[in-house]
Amino acid sequence: METQLPDDFRCPISLEIMSDPVILPSGHTFDRVSIQRWLDSGHRTCPITKLPLPEHPCLIPNHALRSLISNYTLVSPSKLQPCPQPQILISSLTSQSSHVGTKLNSLTHLVRLTKHDSGFRRKLTELGAAPGVLNCVDSDDPSLQEKALSLLLNLSLDDDNKVGLVAEGAINRVIKVLRFGSPDCRAIAATIITSLAVVEVNKATIGAYPDAIQALVWLLISGKGREKKEAATALYAICSFADNRRRAIDCGAVPILISLLDSGLERAIEVLGLLVKCKEGREEMMKVNGCVKVLVSVLRNGSSRGVQYGLFTLNCLCNCCERLCFEAINEGVVEICMGLMEEENEKIRRYTSSLVQTLRENHAFGYYSMYGHVEKLAQEMKKGAESVEGVEVKLWQVAETLPEEVLGKMGAPPKTDAPIITPDELTEADGVLFGFPTRFGMMAAQFKAFMDATGGLWRTQALAGKPAGIFYSTGSQGGGQETTPLTAITQLVHHGMLFVPIGYTFGAGMFEMEKVKGGSPYGAGTFAGDGSRQPSELELGQAFHQGKYFAGIAKKLKGTTA
Repeated sequence: METQLPDDFRCPISLEIMSDPVILPSGHTFDRVSIQRWLDSGHRTCPITKLPLPEHPCLIPNHALRSLISNYTLVSPSKLQPCPQPQILISSLTSQSSHVGTKLNSLTHLVRLTKHDSGFRRKLTELGAAPGVLNCVDSDDPSLQEKALSLLLNLSLDDDNKVGLVAEGAINRVIKVLRFGSPDCRAIAATIITSLAVVEVNKATIGAYPDAIQALVWLLISGKGREKKEAATALYAICSFADNRRRAIDCGAVPILISLLDSGLERAIEVLGLLVKCKEGREEMMKVNGCVKVLVSVLRNGSSRGVQYGLFTLNCLCNCCERLCFEAINEGVVEICMGLMEEENEKIRRYTSSLVQTLRENHAFGYYSMYGHVEKLAQEMKKGAESVEGVEVKLWQVAETLPEEVLGKMGAPPKTDAPIITPDELTEADGVLFGFPTRFGMMAAQFKAFMDATGGLWRTQALAGKPAGIFYSTGSQGGGQETTPLTAITQLVHHGMLFVPIGYTFGAGMFEMEKVKGGSPYGAGTFAGDGSRQPSELELGQAFHQGKYFAGIAKKLKGTTA
């Protein structure tokens, strides 16, 4: 029975049998020639542990190991045959007469030799190893291809080799493996992309290959666990270059990454954190149903790194989409953020603070509209408020209390898609504008029902100090243009809210006598008549003014209390 050679007899650097084993201060043993060459090259870290060494490390002879090696030589001298010279191994890779077994044996030796020794990796490329290795990467033999990819990966670990390997044509070979290789080979190929992309110039070069990013996205779809993870890592590496983000988006990466993130591949959030930096990426994410829910789940269950990217991505989306702010709040992101504010990780606290600020920089418009008049005023106020820098607006409507049958007989048009407000959502706004039609000089019953449901907020005075305004619609002149807001103010008083009228700040429009005009110093208004009359240009102008004026006041109040 043949005796196996102990691994401890081989030098970790040269992988050859040690003739003069010495102990480094780190406690690890090396062949004297190999470790001395390592130290003479200027290295002052242990090749194995990477821990720092003394300026002049002492090499202690390992007499015990040397004795064991000598004794083993007597028992099994055939085991001590050294590896062939590198040039011989390289030649066997390019020789047409070399059999697959010979090439596989040469690759095995070279993989071991290049695993830990950066100097040997550079030496191999200087000896012209790249063409032979890439030739084996093209092999139809899965074992030979996998071993060649392992060697290519080892060679790519050295920064001095990265650009040269790309210039030798490594990317085309790797792309082919990504599409047609075995699962193990595809995973290694994706890892090679990641390694080569460490050098900045290679990011642009790799992305410029027509099929490179497409192949990685395809691997996200068709690969298994390790393949998907390595493909996502490679995308993260090359998408730090801005142009590659758009290429990945064009290849359909966004919905795939969100789906993978939902399935538990956390690496996907890191890629999304890069893609969200460009407009196209944000637009694609907004199209994916449930995107916010998936991101919030990362905040709730992700690792520290995942939470960082989740906060950043969600903040970018909420900054440019009012609808996503709604979704995030409804998914409980505010409560999650309150917990994250206590995190030890400084970056998490900073990103959390930014997201909370984004969600809070919104002013709410709650309204009830049967025939659409109040809604038109609300839409115009939204434009006015959003003209103030840093202000975002959310539109809500209160729930309808009349049956569909009754609404049909009244000729009421269908409701808009504005979300139905709940009392708790009032607490998220920095200021609130309430709009409703009049019913006998008071707010409509539907709006009164909503206000009656805010008893819990009244009990805790959760709305105290928040600015509030009022706008309205009446059937005719003298039909409640002043009494409607006047009677509504009592609701605000009980909540401790700060009523903000427009006074006469609308200027000349307040004194228009030639045209029929709703509104008053209390707030903007319109006349609905029999329902056919729509808000006039002057009334819409007053609504725009109220929105802008109110937003400015609310912003100032927030600044003084921050």
